[in-house]
Amino acid sequence: MRRRIGGLETAWTVLAAAGAPGALAVDGAGGLTVGRVGWSLDWAIHAGEQVCVPRGAASLRQRTVGAEGAAPVALDTVVRAGDGDVSQLTYVALPADVTAGALGVVELRNRTSAPVAVTLALRPGDHWRPDGLWWVELDGAGVLANGARALWWERAPASARLLADATGPGEPPQSPPVVGGSTGHRQRVRSRRGRSAVDLTWSITHGGVLRVLLPLEAATAPPAPVAVPTLAQVGRGWDLHTEGGLRVAGLPDGRIETLAAAAVRRLLALDVGPEAGDGPDGRLSPAERSLVGAALAVAGYPQRAAEIVPLRASRSPSGAARMARREAARITAPFGAMPAAAEAMAATAGPGGGWAGERGGDDPALRAAFLLAVRDTLVDQREGCMDLLAGAAMGESLAGSRPPIEVHRLGTGCGILSFAVRWHEATPALLWELTPPSTRLESWASELAGPRGEVGAGAPRLRASVLSESWSTREDTGESLLRA
Repeated sequence: MRRRIGGLETAWTVLAAAGAPGALAVDGAGGLTVGRVGWSLDWAIHAGEQVCVPRGAASLRQRTVGAEGAAPVALDTVVRAGDGDVSQLTYVALPADVTAGALGVVELRNRTSAPVAVTLALRPGDHWRPDGLWWVELDGAGVLANGARALWWERAPASARLLADATGPGEPPQSPPVVGGSTGHRQRVRSRRGRSAVDLTWSITHGGVLRVLLPLEAATAPPAPVAVPTLAQVGRGWDLHTEGGLRVAGLPDGRIETLAAAAVRRLLALDVGPEAGDGPDGRLSPAERSLVGAALAVAGYPQRAAEIVPLRASRSPSGAARMARREAARITAPFGAMPAAAEAMAATAGPGGGWAGERGGDDPALRAAFLLAVRDTLVDQREGCMDLLAGAAMGESLAGSRPPIEVHRLGTGCGILSFAVRWHEATPALLWELTPPSTRLESWASELAGPRGEVGAGAPRLRASVLSESWSTREDTGESLLRA
């Protein structure tokens, strides 16, 4: 997703925590915003006489950190400064002792051989407007913006410069830091034009780390956090949270399974409450909500799917499924017809594992459409039959490499399907288990997840035509060697 800010085209990835409102948007240069709050946070580095502004720097790069163990994604933005790198690691955590909700955690690391100074610039404007920061106040714990807590610091900055008429987002400071006096007492600046700002500068020693915290839910006086989970702890929490849902391993295109896992976690953390329009995602249309709900049903999360699908659509899950498929087809059209769209989308995913959509930013609808394309790659369900691994390019890929494949807890129109392929020389062995719906919610989610027509009465017929044209079964569970 892309949007022009201050004459620059930007794209961002959204980070969030499941079960907590609020989200953090990180653009390709490490610029941050938490929604329609009237401010953004940018950064600059001072290494000796050199001033490095990450936005526009030739050495700028960004990568996903902990893609298999972090929530939904953590981003590391790195830039060259002096004789080494300075990095900004950003993730979202949910401390047990903070009633304000989720926190954005920003860790700046000095990987050069000498001390550097880092300036964090709280600037007017967010992804939707160029101003809106009417007043900024410093206290002993951090920064308040428009009366709400915007930032906590663990140690006070060496200098602070308050500005009453600053530039907008995407324009961090480009001059050496100016000492603005002590940060140990309250300081405040107001702007009638909504252009107030503050530059905060810290020194970071060789190998040192600076950490600041951003509350993601606006509150005038939330309690300061006592203990903040590390990225590894956040990753373990997400692993526990998602172990009962869809997991894929061994597909010939290894990017697909990583992107699918990131998409599931992103959708689980999506804030779709009454105030969600204030966050980085904006409001989702009924068709988009049906699409996200169908993707979560496919991923094995019926309760979360029921919370997201619009009330009117939820009364007719088959109608919501049709709406979801139409929306997915529209969204994936630039990538080709499903299921081949899954490989094309995987090749164009951004560093955060997402795609740029129409509204600007990390579009959850594109992540949901990708999950439906992956589902169509894994199983083609129509006319009373489920054909496993029937994706457009799957046959050619399997013929040469013969990888072991595992698919756990894939939501289908007949229930939750798990299967695995193992090879005995040139002969594939298939193990499968299909668990029919046993509750009203599971039946509803199964109908929402069902693709391309109805399966019909009775047990579906399972096939694996890519592996064997002659084999089929109506057993819910079993294993078989598939002869050609």
